[in-house]
Amino acid sequence: MRAMIYRAYGGPEQLEMTDLPRPSPGPGQVLVQALASSVNPVDWKIASGKLRFIMPIKLPAVPGFDVAGTIAELGADVKGYAVGDLVHARIATNSGTGACAEFAVVGADVLNRVPARMAPAEAAALPLAGMTALQALRDHAGLPLEVARERVLVVGASGGVGHFAVQIARAAGATVVGVCSARNAELVASLGAHEVIDYTKPDPYRGLAPFDIVLDCVGGSPFSWTRLLNRGGRFASIMPGPGVFIRSVLNPVTRRKVRAMLLKSNATDLSILDQLVEAGKLRVVIDSRYPLTDLRAAWKRSMSGRTVGKIVIDVPDPENRQ
Repeated sequence: MRAMIYRAYGGPEQLEMTDLPRPSPGPGQVLVQALASSVNPVDWKIASGKLRFIMPIKLPAVPGFDVAGTIAELGADVKGYAVGDLVHARIATNSGTGACAEFAVVGADVLNRVPARMAPAEAAALPLAGMTALQALRDHAGLPLEVARERVLVVGASGGVGHFAVQIARAAGATVVGVCSARNAELVASLGAHEVIDYTKPDPYRGLAPFDIVLDCVGGSPFSWTRLLNRGGRFASIMPGPGVFIRSVLNPVTRRKVRAMLLKSNATDLSILDQLVEAGKLRVVIDSRYPLTDLRAAWKRSMSGRTVGKIVIDVPDPENRQ
């Protein structure tokens, strides 16, 4: 099978296309013939080597966490799925075998069928970013998914995780305020934000704070955001730096809580997102699409920090190589 790999830590220049043996699923796994994947910042951060001590991988590695495609083979003990099913998942890459390949091995415990109203490209863009938004809001910021009354500030509301967070919070019933640049304000409003803040304006939060929840999707310091929380408010970061972990130590003795978000991939949460899609309450915004052969350019686009929504990787059919 064709696959994109990197043999050493570094930047996009390390990526190269190669041929690898087609993998086989083990017990509790399926083999997915990939139609699409997507780019998440963690992909190139892992490849840079900066996360090697907390997220070690085996080199050479196939990057990519998100996959959408059809089941080509079932491993032992897999129930409820059949060859040919269109599925998607956030897969593990600590083995060095990721989603940027024509075939990917996926655990059935993180798998779900693609909703009928979703195209494969959209299905590939949803799992990692969507589950990150869901778990950050529900599990770390304490947002109830039904009849929420909180005021929620989403920082980075037009990005991969942020644009899902705006929609999930709105679907839960929260009052949502999105933070983005002026050029993306119309999009964020269309996703359900009640108010949109242009972060470049002077004193942009005047008249809108305090908030019950601040969800940081860009990696800022918690000390600059907790001042916008009311008493008992919660701050959650999907890109926690040292400041988040230091401040979280004080949670037992402070009214305003700070929490670092670490994703736990599972089929149940992916199913919740898929149900929101089916109900018309969640949609995927696609920034751009690249063929697998142009993964370097896709990573560079992600590294620019200017993406709106998700970057999708189209994986060609292995029977129709060009």
